[in-house]
Amino acid sequence: MRRLALGIILVLFLLAGTVYWRHNYVEPVPKPEIWGLSDPPSLANMSWEKRGTADVLIFEGQNAPRLYGEVLEELQDLGYTMLEGNWSRTECQWSLWEGRNESYYIAYNGTRFLAIRGPREDVLRTSSREWLCGRPSGSSIAVVPGPWKAAEILALALGSKLMERNVSIAPANWTGPVPDWYLAKFSFRANVGEGVEVLILVYSSKDQVKYAEYLMKKEDRSIKFLRNDGGNYYALIALRGRKADVDKAVEIIQS
Repeated sequence: MRRLALGIILVLFLLAGTVYWRHNYVEPVPKPEIWGLSDPPSLANMSWEKRGTADVLIFEGQNAPRLYGEVLEELQDLGYTMLEGNWSRTECQWSLWEGRNESYYIAYNGTRFLAIRGPREDVLRTSSREWLCGRPSGSSIAVVPGPWKAAEILALALGSKLMERNVSIAPANWTGPVPDWYLAKFSFRANVGEGVEVLILVYSSKDQVKYAEYLMKKEDRSIKFLRNDGGNYYALIALRGRKADVDKAVEIIQS
């Protein structure tokens, strides 16, 4: 009888462990190539020359057009905002990009690729002496909305949806887990029931959104996630609070 009882206890223990594992298991998501970076990976191993507090790179050869195209794409993927540029001639182009920590001027004239990086004022100063195809004027008006603007626009849209149903909102810090990397974020509190925290994270690809959701799920399985795809960016929307309150907020947002 004792052995039978121990056997039953062991079976129950294993069943409980299986149920717990199934409930808490989060399927791994591979880390995207563009994650945790601040500079275009195509320029990582290049030889830069110092010009004050700015860095200058000149690259010539048959790989110059490929490098130029890759850097253009990577700057946007990393959340840089284009302030100025000229593509009126396919054989000679330039653009000025601004990020959270530094700016980039890049240009390509058919045979030569030029890149200047550093603080914005130093990039502008250096590009007035070393330039290809055109010099930036120093405009601070974005050609296309950057990731922080995209987060703000989405937050306004969600807030409007909630307020249409007489749900008040207020700025508030997110108290749940946050991924170690994102292009922009915005958080607020929706006064549904006891309150729902809302966090918006902006990324440049669907793979980044999936990875961010995976990282947060590992920390807190109770968070509800929504996704918003559109324009140049992708957003992960996280909602946290009592399940009934979160479900109500989701119902309003998706209505």
